[in-house]
Amino acid sequence: MSNRKLLSAAACAVLGMSGLARADEVAPAAPSFQPYALLVDEAPARKPLMALLDKAGFAKGMDDIGLTVGGRVEGSYTYSFSSPPGNVITGRVFDFENQDLTLNQLAFVLDKQVKSDAFDVGGRVEVIWGSDSRLIHSVGLFDHYDSSSPANQWDLNQAYLDINFPSVAKVRVGKFNTPVGYEVIDPTGNALYSHSFMFGYAIPFTHTGVTATFKLNEDTALMVGVTRGWDTSTEDNNDTVDFMGQIAYAFPKGEANLYLTVISGADQAGDNDNWRTLVDLIYTRSLGDNVTVALNADYAYEANSATAVGGSDAQWFGVAGYLGVKMSDMVTLNTRLEYFNDQDGARLTGGVGGTSLYGATAGLSIRPFAHDALGQNLVIRPEIRFDYAEKKFFDGATDRYQLTAAIDAIFSF
Repeated sequence: MSNRKLLSAAACAVLGMSGLARADEVAPAAPSFQPYALLVDEAPARKPLMALLDKAGFAKGMDDIGLTVGGRVEGSYTYSFSSPPGNVITGRVFDFENQDLTLNQLAFVLDKQVKSDAFDVGGRVEVIWGSDSRLIHSVGLFDHYDSSSPANQWDLNQAYLDINFPSVAKVRVGKFNTPVGYEVIDPTGNALYSHSFMFGYAIPFTHTGVTATFKLNEDTALMVGVTRGWDTSTEDNNDTVDFMGQIAYAFPKGEANLYLTVISGADQAGDNDNWRTLVDLIYTRSLGDNVTVALNADYAYEANSATAVGGSDAQWFGVAGYLGVKMSDMVTLNTRLEYFNDQDGARLTGGVGGTSLYGATAGLSIRPFAHDALGQNLVIRPEIRFDYAEKKFFDGATDRYQLTAAIDAIFSF
């Protein structure tokens, strides 16, 4: 299956050969899981847009049916200390443009959560405009855009319907963010601005299909589903389906969560026989009131990979560890250490040779107006990041090291 995310990432990795083509939700509903991202007090029940609707007298009717509207705006700036060719930072996803003031996302969200104890219908529609959208298009939706132009594009990130059958299951139908991976497309769900190599290379962004989540007991949930494949929506270039399953377990006292997800199917363009299987593990734990840790591990195998060296069977795998320390109501320190192995060249280099990548990132999540009803919706995240490759991979395949500094700002409304 054609994978626009892979093509964009591969283009950055082989900058000198292929020019300048540029490169969230974690289910299930029960037990609930939210990435330990900001480690600060919860934002007020009323986000700014809903507060305005409340003043105008429209929100009460929306409250009666559980409907909310809102969104976010995110802008950023990234600086590479090595001045990469073409100002393209190799190996990155949303932060690959060097010394460029970027509007990452202007997102609008319409959401209705379903009741868990009664028959109910809800869903979510999430539309994004900005530079991130050009990298997350699924096949058939807004993929008429060139991968790099214009810089800001539209994308229908999510559009799904939820139906809750009490004491049975919650069914989801439509397009939704992948349930694998600790990091998500929505920046408010992440601790750091830049994304891990695994987010950019190891996993899909979205799926289109149907899932059913069953609450097995108070601590355990099972999700099963069928989709059109990795980043595939209204069109499919190989007419096959993927199967997914997930076990979610909430440890006693709510101090930890464990997610094990498997996705498998034929995902090569025009090929219905060569299957790709991905196994994803997420573990999160709070260590007291101010410290959280998380671990994310991925392993994938693809038969006769079209992008691997020699078109052979390929595997890729990685692990990332996260630590968050809440220093005050205004400031949280976040760190990430990661390793990603693509020695078969199926994901990073578009078939011209594989390598392994290491990364270390440290940053702050700052709410400068943490106790203001409006201002606490603003988050500023400066960070410093160091990357290392076992082969010359960065700066147009001329260097094994890469150092960047970045900052982004998010305002949720």
